[in-house]
Amino acid sequence: MAQVRKLIKFVRSGKTLPDLTATRGVVTMRLHMKILLACGAALTLPAYGAQDGCPAGSYSVVVSPDRTTLSILFDKFHIDTSTATSAVTAGAASKVCHILHSLNLPANMSLGVYKVDYRGFAKLASSQEASLEVQYALAPQGNEHGRVFRRKVKGVHEGDYIFTENIGAGQMKRIGCGIDAKLNVRIKLGLSGGADAMVSLDSSDGTTAAMVYHLDVKKCN
Repeated sequence: MAQVRKLIKFVRSGKTLPDLTATRGVVTMRLHMKILLACGAALTLPAYGAQDGCPAGSYSVVVSPDRTTLSILFDKFHIDTSTATSAVTAGAASKVCHILHSLNLPANMSLGVYKVDYRGFAKLASSQEASLEVQYALAPQGNEHGRVFRRKVKGVHEGDYIFTENIGAGQMKRIGCGIDAKLNVRIKLGLSGGADAMVSLDSSDGTTAAMVYHLDVKKCN
């Protein structure tokens, strides 16, 4: 993340961006994606992360310049039973991530969520199953104003999975108008059914955000 911040600062300075492939180490498409998104973002740095699915420095949160989308990218949110212990491969495995991110809304604006896109990758045999559970709310409101999204991917499957959650009017309360708005997200990724399986919350090429919140921003009355 520190390297990404330095590159963002360099781009915003107006200087010519050097050849990234010549930098130290291997520069992946994931890093390119983070730089391009962050250069125009209203806010790019994660506010808080915890648990084994998203250790510090392994994810980023990017808000678009017009505040209409919030994207979350992960580096290490995956489960791979091909390298796990025998106890895990015989049963089930899971990882959890908790992110609390400040939306930094102007005092005269309010915000709502009307759609969420989820993207990941799974490699599953016929008896194996991956699960995704996402609980989220616009803080400081409690869970009674939030939502829970659950989906499963069953084998045989090898490739990306994509889910879209459409949220109808009035199904999720808006936040803002002088209140400190935050997005509070808890994600659980699960895998069951034996060895040699894998699931991640991110696309296989690492260039697309794992989660995209589509936001409706309006002026307060």
